[in-house]
Amino acid sequence: MKKYISLDLILFIVFLAGTILTIFIIYKDIDTSLSVKFIIGYVIYLLLYCLFSLCLVIANTRKLNWIQIRKRFFTFIIWFISLSALNYLLSYFFRRSEMDVWDLGIPLGVSFGLAFGFESIFWTQKS
Repeated sequence: MKKYISLDLILFIVFLAGTILTIFIIYKDIDTSLSVKFIIGYVIYLLLYCLFSLCLVIANTRKLNWIQIRKRFFTFIIWFISLSALNYLLSYFFRRSEMDVWDLGIPLGVSFGLAFGFESIFWTQKS
């Protein structure tokens, strides 16, 4: 049986290569028309890659049974509470400022990605 490289793995490798190239362009302060076009293209690629990943997560989540969805939802809740508490503690001790509602965006996204996205994008279950 032949093993094929899946589309999501190829897109992820392009994402990593583009990220490294963009960081290099910004760090070295390369200001040419090609670098500006590359960064604009990279931002468009990021938006399309996020949309593709979201569609892939939704499609793979629909294939799960109710027990697996409930287990991932509880994992999401645990990650969200843990990361929010860590964010609150770090914000309080280092910035000495109160948290805003918008400060919960990063823990929400990271916990969603850990609970639903990461496993369902890269390790799809083959029945």
